[in-house]
Amino acid sequence: MDIRSLRYFIAVYEEGSLSAAAKRCFVAQPSISNTVSQLEEDLGTKLFVRHSKGVSATDSGTQLYPHACKMVNDMSSMRQLFRQTPAPLTLSISLAPFLSGALISQVIKTMLDEVSGLTLKLVDESESADLRFTCHRYTTEEDVFYPLWEDDYVIAMPLDHWLSDFPSLSIKQIDKQPFISRTPCDIFESWHYLMQKQELTTDVRAQVKTEEYALDLVAAGLGISLIPEHSSRGRKDLCLRPLNDVKLKRVVGLAHQKSRSFPAHLINTILTAKQQLFVPTRAKESVLRAK
Repeated sequence: MDIRSLRYFIAVYEEGSLSAAAKRCFVAQPSISNTVSQLEEDLGTKLFVRHSKGVSATDSGTQLYPHACKMVNDMSSMRQLFRQTPAPLTLSISLAPFLSGALISQVIKTMLDEVSGLTLKLVDESESADLRFTCHRYTTEEDVFYPLWEDDYVIAMPLDHWLSDFPSLSIKQIDKQPFISRTPCDIFESWHYLMQKQELTTDVRAQVKTEEYALDLVAAGLGISLIPEHSSRGRKDLCLRPLNDVKLKRVVGLAHQKSRSFPAHLINTILTAKQQLFVPTRAKESVLRAK
């Protein structure tokens, strides 16, 4: 077992596919497959289950993942101790307007804290950029995608809304309700397809571009809205309810074109940011003290 095998393992775990992991690591698929098989043999346990759509991590794979990330990051940090101060690095990052500003800010803070000499320029998603905060569904085969978090979509409503009496909701309960719509929205087409399929409608009271505006209008009592759960965490003026007959999800991360290359320590920092996103504050402080 070596660092290379752990890097390949991390790529397979995050991509859910041997072929996608091979593209990400710029190696042939047999190299990925053979390395993972050797790692499984060394550890004496199955790490992945192969199926028609790719691979899924076993309990052992899930257990190994955080340890593998830590070992890879520690090795990278060790190498940096004996290197000259890295040259200043300036990168542009585009931001999709429908993503959680709080979580993106955490990732950006980790990048600036961990990468010496890094300067970031944040631009609109319509502008050309080195890296893109986006959803997996908006990437192409020409992109490398680093997943950071998953969002389940929930219904946000005022605290005193009558739907708050239900622990979960059916999509049919949304029919004809006053609604705050977001455009752009990464699941817009899926949501409207489901509504049309069941011959349901919403009474759209307002259309906004960002999740923050939608949440503020919901809190003001103007209607309900379909919102990614993480975007509404920390707000005490809203009530959230999951849908029990519809599963809408998005995977958010950083993407860049395969034709671009970046320093290894920058990529490792992105993985570090992923691990720290949902760690409680006290736990984060313990990690920082340990460093």
